[in-house]
Amino acid sequence: MQLRRMTERDGDWLTGARRLAGSDLAPDQELHLQHALGKYYDDTGAYDLAFGSHQRANELARRCGPGHDRDGLAREIDRLRRSLDSAWLSRMQGAGRPSSRPLLIVGMLRSGTTLAEQMLAAHGAVQGAGELSFWGQAWSRLAATAGAAASPTVEVGAPALQALADGYLARLDGLAAGAERVVDKMPTNFLVLGLITAALPGARFIHLRRDARDTCLSIYFQHFEAANTWTNDLGDLAHYMLQYRRLMDHWRSLLPAGVMLEVDYEDLVSDPEGCARRMVAFAGLDWDPRCLHFQGNAHSVVTASRWQVRQPVHRGAIGRWRHYEKFIAPLRVLVDPPTG
Repeated sequence: MQLRRMTERDGDWLTGARRLAGSDLAPDQELHLQHALGKYYDDTGAYDLAFGSHQRANELARRCGPGHDRDGLAREIDRLRRSLDSAWLSRMQGAGRPSSRPLLIVGMLRSGTTLAEQMLAAHGAVQGAGELSFWGQAWSRLAATAGAAASPTVEVGAPALQALADGYLARLDGLAAGAERVVDKMPTNFLVLGLITAALPGARFIHLRRDARDTCLSIYFQHFEAANTWTNDLGDLAHYMLQYRRLMDHWRSLLPAGVMLEVDYEDLVSDPEGCARRMVAFAGLDWDPRCLHFQGNAHSVVTASRWQVRQPVHRGAIGRWRHYEKFIAPLRVLVDPPTG
């Protein structure tokens, strides 16, 4: 289902899938089938049916996984902002390991991070490392040593910072020995940009942005690991997006100039060469025309975007939310100013 666009010629598949969905399937089995049905309906323009199938899939996913804690997420964003602030960055200046090899692509899920990585990884001097969990795990360990989750700050000293830098650089060496730049496209590294900047002052970040409604809808139409507890409810998605924006505003206010390049998904698919050239130049590399022919790149893609990045770049996903506008009221908070 994820390997090609479905058409009405797939009627036999649809009949079988509907029959199976109506049988006594376990929730964790039916949810995948409902997402597949939703994709079929979306591909064929039956948008009401598509939303209904994806909504059913997300209801089943909520039954199968842990609930989402909005207050807990907000507290963690507060703790990140307090712990990794301008005063801490100033104290840690000179404590890290300068290296120009790390190039980290961050942003929300489904914001174009995989597409950007594939463009860059096609460059002869660049190796794509996929989504590395290193920094998320590092922050979790640091937070655990600080005590309970309610602890207002996490203290990170120079020795810990240096150990993290050495461990990460060793990981990159093991994955891509000899490459001038190594791309880590773990989207959620946006959570700890301050930590990475202090540990690796030569690292650079490419932040992918996309229309919030298209982003959230694309997430809602996919199944993610249970740990992503916020992906199965439109209200939770909107809340997560607002917290993400709040944290990114924090990083913009304190990261050194020239450390982060922001690229809009809409520009990436409308002007792929222009954006690719900007990203390559930002990485400090000469232009390589292979960046525009990444569909043949042997680098594996294991995310939900694995089908899309094998296709020619197109604008078809821009404004997709308009087909579902009547269903996505919880997302209006992302575009409408607060009242009262």
